[in-house]
Amino acid sequence: MTFSLVSFLNRRPKLIVLDLRPLQCGYAGKGIGRYTYECARRIQAAAGREAATARPRFRVASLVRVDRENPLPDIPVLIAAPASRRPWLWDQTWLPFHLLRHRVNVFHNFAALGPLPEVSFPVLYGFRGLATVYDWHMFAPDAPDIDRHYRETLRIRIQKKGLPKARRAVAISEQTKVDSILFGALNADRIHVIPLGGDHLDAVEPAAWGMENFVLSVGDTPTKNLPLAYAALSALRARYVHLNWVIIGSRANVEARLSQAAPSPPWITIIENPSDATLKACYQNALCLVFPSTREGFGIPVLEAMRLGCPVLVPDIEPLRSLRGYVPALLPPSDPAPWSEAIRRLLSFPADRQAHIADGKERAKAYTWDKTAEALINLYLE
Repeated sequence: MTFSLVSFLNRRPKLIVLDLRPLQCGYAGKGIGRYTYECARRIQAAAGREAATARPRFRVASLVRVDRENPLPDIPVLIAAPASRRPWLWDQTWLPFHLLRHRVNVFHNFAALGPLPEVSFPVLYGFRGLATVYDWHMFAPDAPDIDRHYRETLRIRIQKKGLPKARRAVAISEQTKVDSILFGALNADRIHVIPLGGDHLDAVEPAAWGMENFVLSVGDTPTKNLPLAYAALSALRARYVHLNWVIIGSRANVEARLSQAAPSPPWITIIENPSDATLKACYQNALCLVFPSTREGFGIPVLEAMRLGCPVLVPDIEPLRSLRGYVPALLPPSDPAPWSEAIRRLLSFPADRQAHIADGKERAKAYTWDKTAEALINLYLE
């Protein structure tokens, strides 16, 4: 039997390093943090099953920050990023050295192009790098001032220039893939569309909930278009349809979006940093989710609501058009009048509301975190 170096090296399980720092910064508890956590724990579970086989194909380790204490999936730490005033600079210099020293086969950055400085894609390790891209909102011609500021920072310019060098890029929707080609000059052959999951609240016990007769909105960024929802609900209240409005988001951000110097009206309730139990209770008790976003990378709140039996109203734009796909739920993105009428119909016609619910539940079945993690693992093993 002749010795083959290639065969010997192929027997070694691949070392996959997951960047878990999105769970230790401002992304925790938001969409990026949810994606990182749900994927990481399933990938680790798959690695455990691989370890029990005669010839495991891969093993998993993590990159975390040393100056934060946050719950993380039970994944062994391979590299600990030091506390630094410019962590993105460490990512572009010392991190590639550490990855090369440990002979890492795949490094997965879960938050490419994120505006937060705590995590960024290491360009010099792009030849073994996999980056998840959520959206390109900050590069849009009509992006708000804060996004324009972020896209001119050195750390974002370095990432934008380096992302085309990634071995693989994961886009969370077809729209994100198109934007990655247009704004980021990424090679289409290297971009893989892997949708997110929506089953993370299935096993959660909902919290006690006392409010009735309300609609729900989730998110507080400028793209969530809260003023349109406010105009639609105000028009209904002017016609004596006294619905309440529950908004999941930061109070300061919500009031800034609604241009409210005074306290919010009593019919508006703002919930900051809700637990999963509270979030599930909101979805299950709301008349509907009003989600008039002007731009989305995917739309996790839409998927969460559909899976939990909450009717969803969205603008007729991608990727929400493909995700929701139910014609009565697709509305003009800038005119509040059709939104008022759609909300009134859900309130006045129970059969219409049940049709929304049934369609949403059926569509949501296709999106699970197990499928997302399985698709990522297949990319790691290529």
